[in-house]
Amino acid sequence: MTAACACKSPNLYRIIHRTSTIHGWNCGPLPSHNGRYRKPFSMSKKHGSNNAQILLFPNGEPVPVIDMEQSSALSAWVPTDRLSASHRQPKGLCDVVLSGSFRRDVEGLRLIHQELQDLGCVVLSPRHVQPATEVDGFVFMKGEETETPNRIERRHLEAIEKAAFMWLHAPEGYVGLSASLEVGFAHAQGVPVFSRDPVQDPTLSCFIKQVNSPSAALASTVGGQIPIPASNLPALQRYYKRIATQRGYERETAQNCLLLMVEEVGELAHTIRKREKLARHSPSHQTNAAHEVADVFLYVVHMANILGLDLGSAVRDKEELNSARFLRAQK
Repeated sequence: MTAACACKSPNLYRIIHRTSTIHGWNCGPLPSHNGRYRKPFSMSKKHGSNNAQILLFPNGEPVPVIDMEQSSALSAWVPTDRLSASHRQPKGLCDVVLSGSFRRDVEGLRLIHQELQDLGCVVLSPRHVQPATEVDGFVFMKGEETETPNRIERRHLEAIEKAAFMWLHAPEGYVGLSASLEVGFAHAQGVPVFSRDPVQDPTLSCFIKQVNSPSAALASTVGGQIPIPASNLPALQRYYKRIATQRGYERETAQNCLLLMVEEVGELAHTIRKREKLARHSPSHQTNAAHEVADVFLYVVHMANILGLDLGSAVRDKEELNSARFLRAQK
């Protein structure tokens, strides 16, 4: 359509599709006007220019301009206003794990998985919801058929450790044994658990925060105070107290421990210096940064035992103060 024609048609509207090259569309389910999810569509490969494509249609009602951008977490192009603030967050703040019943309401599980991706979340586990087979009540996703349930569950728990939050899919409030284990594990790791459905078990429900949608969970995690994990330091302190007795360290004073700790810090400094190639004319020997850090840390634990401190509580209390100070500075 020419510019002259455009001038003669006042009731024109335009759709601007801004992209340089479309390598292919493979969209997940998208919501329709009635709230249901419609089937994904696909288009053949198409190459375009860097310029915006402007399509003019005569006698149409004016509509808003639609800017299209590609979500980094999706293989689809979505409107800009559907991209949440999580896309501008540092990596890791919107990593999420999806848990719950993989047998009941598989379609609902798939839609939640897609909804989390649409919000810009990276779903660490499961990577996709494509059930392949079921053996003794355990559901294997596509690509997992040759793995053992133990290996799959261990990988899921490792993903929970890395996640910013866990979303629990509990159709009609049902939570199975595996999901219950995962809720408890997430709580022990300080990973918040959210669910849209109220959980039937009153004890389990104490560890789950009910929200209206995954977007509310994301806003709470990214925009609010990040939960401080439950500390495993008391167990480590009890262990090292037994070790100190066994190895004859139980009579050491705080001054003894401090001097030994400073010596280990010096060895760590030497290791870092070697790694950063700040070489001097001195004999070199092999060093291990991980071992030196471990030595320093163990002396910190030992010092806490000598002073009668609960290191886990001290770390948690101090981090609560640090977090409150940080949030005040952001306002």
